[in-house]
Amino acid sequence: MAKPRKRRAVPLTVSRPALLVDGSDAELRTLLYDLVAYTHRLHACREAFASIAGLSAVQYEILMIAGRGAGLPVGEVAARLHRSGAFITIEASKLVQRGILTKAADPADGRRVLLQVTAAGLALIRRLAPYQVRVNDELFGKLDAKSFRELRSLVRQLLAAGNRAVALLELMMREQEVA
Repeated sequence: MAKPRKRRAVPLTVSRPALLVDGSDAELRTLLYDLVAYTHRLHACREAFASIAGLSAVQYEILMIAGRGAGLPVGEVAARLHRSGAFITIEASKLVQRGILTKAADPADGRRVLLQVTAAGLALIRRLAPYQVRVNDELFGKLDAKSFRELRSLVRQLLAAGNRAVALLELMMREQEVA
């Protein structure tokens, strides 16, 4: 009979006691895998919605954000999507060329460009709505009002922490290059 293989000790990936269960980071690792898997599912849904509309995923996202406002500045759309203003400008211009959005100078501040949905863009949004309702109801069907608010709050906090973590990692990588 073969001897059981001895597990090699691997270093922990976290040091905060609240994230360790019985001195192990296994639960955190499982959470991370699950979050990544859920993110892949969200992305697959976004890709499908975009495909139904004949758009790229980012163009779909721009349309959905612009469709909820009465002339949103490019910078606000970029901030909501956590993308650069230049990237959003390029992608929004493609939607303008297709007659889905319009661009106009902000009357309050001529330096800003506002994005607004056209009648064709609104028709696309209306066409997508039945798909979105069914899919989003399934994606978030386990949440009641309280857990939805809590999740929103946690995700905002995690996103801010994620931004700080990426900046820290970039700094650590630059320091490594110097060493």
